[in-house]
Amino acid sequence: MKHDASLRRPRLALALLLAGAAGGAWAQTASTYNPNLGSVVVKKFYDANANGKRDTGEPWLSGWPMTLTLPNGASSVRNSTAIWSGLAGGSGYSVAEAAPVQTNWVQTAPRADGVPVNPKNFAIVPCKTVTVHFGNYCKKGSGGRTPGFWSNRNGLERMNDGGEVATELGLLSGLNLVSANGDAFDPVDHAGFRSWLLGGTATNMAYMLSVHLAAMTLNVESGLVNGDSYFLPCGCTVDELMEDANESLGLDPYTPPGHAERADQETLKNWLDQLNNGATVVSATPCARTFYPTY
Repeated sequence: MKHDASLRRPRLALALLLAGAAGGAWAQTASTYNPNLGSVVVKKFYDANANGKRDTGEPWLSGWPMTLTLPNGASSVRNSTAIWSGLAGGSGYSVAEAAPVQTNWVQTAPRADGVPVNPKNFAIVPCKTVTVHFGNYCKKGSGGRTPGFWSNRNGLERMNDGGEVATELGLLSGLNLVSANGDAFDPVDHAGFRSWLLGGTATNMAYMLSVHLAAMTLNVESGLVNGDSYFLPCGCTVDELMEDANESLGLDPYTPPGHAERADQETLKNWLDQLNNGATVVSATPCARTFYPTY
């Protein structure tokens, strides 16, 4: 019986299509019908906690120039997410991210031996796609205001932004704030709050921790500080730091010299103090970035 080749070709095409849909080797190949070629995909993410890997919820960044350099020295520039296909198998490839004009950006990934590298060297494997993730975050001042600010007229006006201060005072009363002797402090008016702020001392470290926790709580409530900002010294967000401070005050409201928890409370107090004075944080959201015309 004579076989009709024209009937075999459609069946072959269908078989290849199904193999690709099933995720076979051909589906991973940059140039589907050439098994000697591969590809590279370069993606850029915002590393909101500066840990060098993309965590759930961290956004991809577009429009960031990436340069692929071939083994022969030729190069190509594309914006992230950048895809280069039809690359011959072998080593000697590298990809580099551009440096933005703004100097507050910091690279965190990819890493080699725990250190960020740029460019990233890699090899092309035939029939495979290499994926490279570059991660960056941007730095900015926390935006915090000091306890002194919240004790003065400017602070009172900020607290009174809704026409009254009852909401802010209620928020503070919900915390584990304490006074010099370790008793709970629940402010009922700004005058009493002001006196308590200005009277803060470290004889009872819990008192000074309370003062700085109160100031930061008002900073976040008023929008001066983003609670999702990440503070590298504590390895936590501002919100998480406030939660730790409040928990510590609830457990140990009186920490004079010699108390086992005094040193830990002093550390928490110092971090909040720094943030209340505008210390550098990792911005919770990506900052502006522009690139030199050569890109």
